[in-house]
Amino acid sequence: MIFVDSTDEAELSHGLSVPFVKGFTTNPTLFLRALGGECLSLPVYVSAARKLVEFASSNTAARDVMIQGVGAPEQIVAQALTYSNALRDGRGKNLWIKLAPTTEHLALCPALASLRCKTMVTAVFTPLQVCAALESGADGVAIYLGRLMKSDESWERKMETIARLILPHEKMLLRASLSDVAKAEIALRYSEDMTVPFAVAEQLTSSAFSSEAMASFNAQVKSDAGAA
Repeated sequence: MIFVDSTDEAELSHGLSVPFVKGFTTNPTLFLRALGGECLSLPVYVSAARKLVEFASSNTAARDVMIQGVGAPEQIVAQALTYSNALRDGRGKNLWIKLAPTTEHLALCPALASLRCKTMVTAVFTPLQVCAALESGADGVAIYLGRLMKSDESWERKMETIARLILPHEKMLLRASLSDVAKAEIALRYSEDMTVPFAVAEQLTSSAFSSEAMASFNAQVKSDAGAA
């Protein structure tokens, strides 16, 4: 599945009109860029996130929405309940709560499952973090592949191990931090699930060879019509 990284409703509406985009992901950094300032208070963050969940509830194309849980464990559970209530009328939609790869956050997986929320452990960089997330009952892990490629020479070996760990569990292996199409294509080696900025999503169907082939087809049709 392909998700768009954004907190802008107009951009999300545009993105979700694309047939292969199935939902969107958010995080505090994206909210901070949209709302301005150097930091956000927890109430402001939760209010903005709830608004996006309400948007997803009414948008028929938004199948999955992923919201980052922030703060102490009990605060994250309260946030999940708030978002779940906002999505109550959203039939057939999945609400994902994104968790940090820490012991206290991984311990929230059963409680969040009881609220019918899926759990995505994010900012994951190592196979051991993946193993811990799976054993804790997480529904998926988000690998910051772009950052991993930039900072770790052994990233390919780690990604191969992570993909092998995920496969028998049938969990989501979401690749994030994909700033361009080249990184998105590399990400496809390991799974079909990725989250990208909308500017990248718009380029996923582009190919110079495809454009050349279609131009040739169109030229042939015009030529044939002229001959007729």
